[in-house]
Amino acid sequence: MIKTFKIKIVICCLTLTSLMGSEDLFDEDIEDILSIKSELKVEIGSRDGARNYLSSNTPIDVITAKQIEHSGLTSLIDVLRYFVAGFNAPETSVADGSDHVRAYTLRGMSADQLLVLVNGKRLHTSALLHVNGVIGRGASHVDLDTIALKSIERVEILRDGAAAQYGSDAISGVINIILKGIGHKNSISLHGGARKNGDGEQFQADTFLSIPLNYDGFVNITLDAKEQKQTQRAGTDSRLSPPTVQTHAGVPDATNYKALLYTEIPQQGDITLYAQMLLNYRESEASAFFRPACEDSAPIYSSGFLPLISAEIFDYSALIGINGRFSDTASWDFSNVLGQNNFHYYVNNSMNYSLGSSSPTSFDNGSLNFLQNTATLDLQKHFQDVKIAGGIEYRYENYAITAGDISSYSGTASQGFAGFHPDNAIDEHRDSYAIYVDSIYSFSEDLLFEVALRYEDYSDFGDSTNGKLALSYTLMPELMFRSSASTGFRAPALAQSYYSQTSSFVDTKGVLNTQGTFRNDHEVSKSLNAKTLEPEKSNHFTIGAVYQPTSNSAFTIDYFYVKVEDKIMLTPELTARSQEQQEVFAKYGVSAARFFTNAATTHTQGVDIKLNYSHLFSHTSNVDFGIWYNYNINEIDKKDRSILENENPEIKTLIERGQPRDSLKFLTNYAFQKINTAFNISRYGSYEQSRDSVNYKFDAAWTADLDIAYQISNKVNVAVGGTNIFDTIPNKWDGLSGTYYGSDGIKPYSRYSPFGYSGTYYYLRASLEF
Repeated sequence: MIKTFKIKIVICCLTLTSLMGSEDLFDEDIEDILSIKSELKVEIGSRDGARNYLSSNTPIDVITAKQIEHSGLTSLIDVLRYFVAGFNAPETSVADGSDHVRAYTLRGMSADQLLVLVNGKRLHTSALLHVNGVIGRGASHVDLDTIALKSIERVEILRDGAAAQYGSDAISGVINIILKGIGHKNSISLHGGARKNGDGEQFQADTFLSIPLNYDGFVNITLDAKEQKQTQRAGTDSRLSPPTVQTHAGVPDATNYKALLYTEIPQQGDITLYAQMLLNYRESEASAFFRPACEDSAPIYSSGFLPLISAEIFDYSALIGINGRFSDTASWDFSNVLGQNNFHYYVNNSMNYSLGSSSPTSFDNGSLNFLQNTATLDLQKHFQDVKIAGGIEYRYENYAITAGDISSYSGTASQGFAGFHPDNAIDEHRDSYAIYVDSIYSFSEDLLFEVALRYEDYSDFGDSTNGKLALSYTLMPELMFRSSASTGFRAPALAQSYYSQTSSFVDTKGVLNTQGTFRNDHEVSKSLNAKTLEPEKSNHFTIGAVYQPTSNSAFTIDYFYVKVEDKIMLTPELTARSQEQQEVFAKYGVSAARFFTNAATTHTQGVDIKLNYSHLFSHTSNVDFGIWYNYNINEIDKKDRSILENENPEIKTLIERGQPRDSLKFLTNYAFQKINTAFNISRYGSYEQSRDSVNYKFDAAWTADLDIAYQISNKVNVAVGGTNIFDTIPNKWDGLSGTYYGSDGIKPYSRYSPFGYSGTYYYLRASLEF
């Protein structure tokens, strides 16, 4: 049952207005008065400390807190999709757990090949594994919807391989979330909106509190509460007479509560204690396909029923650390971060056919749990022309599956989602050790050279050594060339090694059959040539240029090439062919099976082109303009034919054409006195999805977003805006007709749509600083 809260937008806005007092004039910040614009610094991509992101020898992008505020968005995953060309995060429905934790990609590469850090420290992944035909199929990745936006000072995106610096997963790049530190104002914000169709209402309230301590210390607290109502874009169900809409297709119902604490406490002797705690609890509910009335359901549902799959997610990350200096040129940092994610399945408004009239209608289907602890010691030393950093790291990981209630998995199991069977229950762990070094050498003022080397040893699959070379050359003050080459790896996720979930059904002969996902080491998987999972191995190369003709403009272009060997994939459902396979299948009553395997070699290549321009008209008027174009191609070079010889074409299409090969962003922010206008235009290229061995193409599309904010006083700001303001809807399946998928089916739109299919969203926002 979804717990909801009601935010009275009108009352709250009136309350904020009453707090304005009699101020009629807008007191401007001293930086605005003096027309001071500070240089944007980043920390990602090097252990050399903060530096200008444009002078980096690898491509880096930055999203600031101000940009986030004027986007009008309420989740980090949507912020990244809004600002970053080549970042894709579709909104799925009727996809089990994937409806509750959205998958995402960068440059078309899987989310588990993208490392996420918070203040430079590794963030644990979700316990969920995407096992349906969605973008991100087979991946277990960081859940980006666990972090409160108001706690963020900036987001740094490194578009380069960095496993030699940060370890496993950093194949396509790294996202580093920098939290607000000292000097930020206290604030509270309210957000309310709805879709053009009248559904999909959102209500959000968040607050940021900063408590100063002695010696520039601080304690920052962020609280965020959000309620989201579902959207309904399903088609009619032709199985019913007359055909009516029964299944849900759109964003799910959800409530999301987030809390974050970040503190730094300086001590004597250049020593600082620091800690951060991230908490997230949310509940969401989405549907499976509608079950029409039948003899099996008649005892409870005489007119059919719609199973509802609910998720209860609890996530936390607790970090404590201490850093200091040996001297003016040498420093150290020690930290330990413990993170855990629990994903609990429930099914409501359903039944277990095999239990007849005694079947419950609500089920506890079990849970997934992932825990990770990472301890790190970093050391740095600066010489005249050389900067050296290194360290050691220990990481412990645990993955567990808890079985559901017996009624959720016995017999034909609960309709909509079968509960985890005791045979699926698992509790496995591993640990790893790493040692690394990173050195930057300045041959001259114009030539910078960086080398990184990292060795890791995992208890389950062995060791891996990776390196990186990067350099930049400034040909003239306005023009810099840069290039990097690196090797990398991604350790198999514990979920990919140990996840299993099976379901049963009665065939036309009255025989109970079992099918589903089996562990890699299960006898069924082994009969199908499954082998122990090995890490993915990658080679990454980039070359590009940065051109800054003036102090307020910049143009960057970067070519990239990434080759991934032994890519871990979830096979399609396989059936027994040989006599030996048939005997094993019969032993376990299995009709079809799938499992994870190192199935293919892939390559990704493309180009990122960016243009940024800003102009200051006066101390009360300025404009920022940006264009970002991304083009990328993902292809399967070779595959394990013993596993994927008769693969479902949907898998190949999903990897190679399931996402737009190109995307374009036009970002404009214009500030004039008390009014700030942010306008974003996005173009998403065409994409394809396969059904019944036929590829269907979906056209490219344009969307636009607008946010208009008015500064009533130096404390109060109000805004009105909308996303997808021209109500762009992806085209329906062209040429496909069917009950479930098709232009006239239950799901008329592709789940691969990069901007969803719920249409325009309008909102109001009010904020108070104090």
